[in-house]
Amino acid sequence: MVKPRHDPNLFQSPFWARFKEIRGYQTQAFRIDYQGRRTNMVVIHRPCGPDERYGYIPHGPDIYVPQETQGPILEEISEHVTHRLPEDCRFLRFDLPWGSPYVGPSTEGAPECTPPEPRVREMRMNFGCRRWNLCKAPTDMQPPATVILDLDRPVGALLRDMHPKTRYSIRRAFRRGVRVTREGLEALPLWHRLYRDMAGRKNIVCEDLPYFKDLFATARDSGCTLHLFLAWHRGEAVAGNLVALHNKTAYYLHSAASGRGRRATASYAVLWKSIMDARGQGIRRFDLMGIPPNRDPRHPMHGLYRFKTRFGGRIFHFRGCWDYPFDSNGYSALALQAALDDPFHVR
Repeated sequence: MVKPRHDPNLFQSPFWARFKEIRGYQTQAFRIDYQGRRTNMVVIHRPCGPDERYGYIPHGPDIYVPQETQGPILEEISEHVTHRLPEDCRFLRFDLPWGSPYVGPSTEGAPECTPPEPRVREMRMNFGCRRWNLCKAPTDMQPPATVILDLDRPVGALLRDMHPKTRYSIRRAFRRGVRVTREGLEALPLWHRLYRDMAGRKNIVCEDLPYFKDLFATARDSGCTLHLFLAWHRGEAVAGNLVALHNKTAYYLHSAASGRGRRATASYAVLWKSIMDARGQGIRRFDLMGIPPNRDPRHPMHGLYRFKTRFGGRIFHFRGCWDYPFDSNGYSALALQAALDDPFHVR
């Protein structure tokens, strides 16, 4: 099991709150005190109707809470802040950083997560609550699982934990002449073209270039470090990624590759370079971010699952999004609208 973090995560940081404000969202922060630990809970207000909003809490609250008391803690927090929220806030949506209680035995080294129907999950989450008001959100805002690499270990141990094909692909990329560089903000348009073209090929949501310029500008003023890596082959940028360093964790935020980059296995080389660069700066964890819930080859993102899990590390399954409505009238329609309005990866 992945040990709980004792430092605030990126998406509950002042950096992320300021970035969302620049992007036009109202944000709030509430102080949470729990068993001797104090942290802020960042709430981002997002639309769910013409005149309604909901408070989205990405990867929060960022405190470790035992499974048996998670529901009552969420209820207590919600009831405590309700009178301090905007009048048009209809519900809170907690995108929990906590592990799923439905992870079963490992299959071929990978833990499988098979949660029951929402009604059963709601009974478990609301056990011990006074109001029994917590609802499983219609959809999760974030991918249901991630892979976390422990960078405290020797480089040889990191390589040994990889799938043999991943070690081969990294070495193959460098043998074929792939070169990886860490670039500055001036290279962002070049990387964005790769990212935009890949999004078009895969028919996935693509953030515009100003989004990433705002991200870099916010990071520059808030103590978060962003690194842009590019992989070059025969003088052409063929792959790249964007990594955020916050506290002792590196976050693999965005990546892209061209057709030539895939053939040269450049994505393996640029990710390995990112991992080694973070390790050299004293980073202790590398969060590869989203993967599908299981190794089902029929899943449309199975290729991403295979790519990330084969770098080794531990798979961590999240508990997903949970809503706390302040008025049950109309909640279902508003919650569904919020799910339809927000792309899967929005934080």
